[in-house]
Amino acid sequence: MWNQLLEKLSSLDPGVLKNAALMIAGGFAGLVSTLMGEHKVLFYWLFAFVVADYLTGMISAARTGTWSSRVGLKGLIRKFVILLVAIGFHGIDQILQEPWIGAWAIGALSLNELISILENVEKAGFGQIIPQRVRDMLETVQTEHEKRIKEKVHLGEGQNE
Repeated sequence: MWNQLLEKLSSLDPGVLKNAALMIAGGFAGLVSTLMGEHKVLFYWLFAFVVADYLTGMISAARTGTWSSRVGLKGLIRKFVILLVAIGFHGIDQILQEPWIGAWAIGALSLNELISILENVEKAGFGQIIPQRVRDMLETVQTEHEKRIKEKVHLGEGQNE
């Protein structure tokens, strides 16, 4: 199936491929402009972070020998959900007429993606390009996150008794 698809793509005129790519990009930009309004630039940044996180995750997995198509598919689904959540929060801020809600949500999601990018760069063995101060902050965030997870697990155990 994939070989047939690749053969068909390689037989196409480059101009057709370029026009198809431009049509898809234009459709995406129009959809984002329609859905996101004043938050479209923030959404584009989130989209860039989502793509960068996925790509650095793939590089990290390839370098560490943990590549899995199933994990990759789960990652794509997760990224799609992140974008849907951003659109949802923008919808909520439109309903409540509070534009800070969408901006806050997109900012929080973008920060989470940026942290994940830094983690992937570290896992891939390129951590030396990240300034030490940023690496220290990342370690602090990870430690705090693990602490909160442990606290929630312990709270959940107490409720079952």
